[in-house]
Amino acid sequence: MEFIVDTGAGRPAYQQIEEQVADAIAAGVLGPGDRLPPERDLAVRLGVSRMTVRQAFDALARRDLVERGVGRGTFVAAPHVELDRTERVAGFTEQMERAGLEPGATVLAAEVTRAAAPVARALGLETGAAVAHVRRVRFGGGLSLTLEDSWLPDALFPGVTDLDLGGSLYAIMGARYGHAPVRAIEHLQPVAARSQDAEALGVRARTPLMFVERVAYDADGVAVEYAEDRHRGDRARFVVEVAPRG
Repeated sequence: MEFIVDTGAGRPAYQQIEEQVADAIAAGVLGPGDRLPPERDLAVRLGVSRMTVRQAFDALARRDLVERGVGRGTFVAAPHVELDRTERVAGFTEQMERAGLEPGATVLAAEVTRAAAPVARALGLETGAAVAHVRRVRFGGGLSLTLEDSWLPDALFPGVTDLDLGGSLYAIMGARYGHAPVRAIEHLQPVAARSQDAEALGVRARTPLMFVERVAYDADGVAVEYAEDRHRGDRARFVVEVAPRG
């Protein structure tokens, strides 16, 4: 795409460049992952200083429209996905569908194991009780967003690890086993990606993630899931609604 700087426009050159790039992203002319021209090359083509181009790219980065990396260049950023915590319990698949994105999953592990003390405590089980552990990378619109670890009581969900887990786990829990999650308590904490997180999500180690620890309950108040989700901080925003206590 060709950019133009109009010296008689009455607006700074860097703002003109910023607006043209932003418009191209909004129109879909430039898509996530597309690389913008190097600062030096674009400055020569437009007849402006390299600092002017840098100002434009910095402004776009502040708007989360581009990502910049030393030695890598400037790329169109993937859009942030809003994960809504305001209404009711909704699994990843439902939230992606709300956002108009195609949900996907890669199953990294699905096995029946023994509950460690923290998992057992969260689920109201004895330490060492049988639990189904499902570990998946979740995608929205083809982009990796979340690394999920879920533990389910094996007594409530026998055979779940043998099923197709590429879609909604919550749908399976409700439709097949009659224990749909209807309420959840979550704790959110920013963390840095561990090496195994980074490898699974395709990011660098110590990339910022949002860690969400969750216990989900069915309609009878039984704990049916303990989960540890790690969401990419560069691709997810959380919406949390609060109200004053009555």
